[in-house]
Amino acid sequence: MAVRFDEAMDAASIDGTTVELRDPANNMVPAMVSYEAATLTVRLVPSGPLAGATRYTATVKGGTVDPRVKDVAGNALTNTGTWSFTTFAPLGSNCPC
Repeated sequence: MAVRFDEAMDAASIDGTTVELRDPANNMVPAMVSYEAATLTVRLVPSGPLAGATRYTATVKGGTVDPRVKDVAGNALTNTGTWSFTTFAPLGSNCPC
């Protein structure tokens, strides 16, 4: 998963405390978070496979309380951003693949 910003962000403010992935029970899913300054992109890569047919929620924290993502001038994102997605169901054992 990736989030692209329209300005340079403070890489020190982007980590697993400010960019999260959670499962349907609101448990944190272990993931690697990285920031690519050249493309202004944050990447969130789960550490292991995600469960099939499951809804996950990703969050990029903003607002007035740390921890939150900030730009290089120290300005935090105005609001927290979230989005959800559902993984595909596992293929059956009768797959003709």
